[in-house]
Amino acid sequence: MILQLFGVMDILSGIVLGLNYFGYFKEIGLIFALYLLIKSIIFIKGFASWVDLLTFIVFLLVIYGSYGMWVWIFVLWLLQKGIFSFFH
Repeated sequence: MILQLFGVMDILSGIVLGLNYFGYFKEIGLIFALYLLIKSIIFIKGFASWVDLLTFIVFLLVIYGSYGMWVWIFVLWLLQKGIFSFFH
């Protein structure tokens, strides 16, 4: 159950990060960035948590206006991680 909740949150984070790229939902983006920071600190021993920590940094860069096409790699990371959580 908790795995699916994290999956939904990861999918929503990916969507919000993608929309942040276009300038939408900056305030909500900060909330999802903090979610990724907290989750990555709690589960820091796993590789996915290190990528989530990097995604937190990317979220902050996008929110404050520094972004490039590499943002989409992190959007895809969050979306695929969220989707695969439902198959575990």
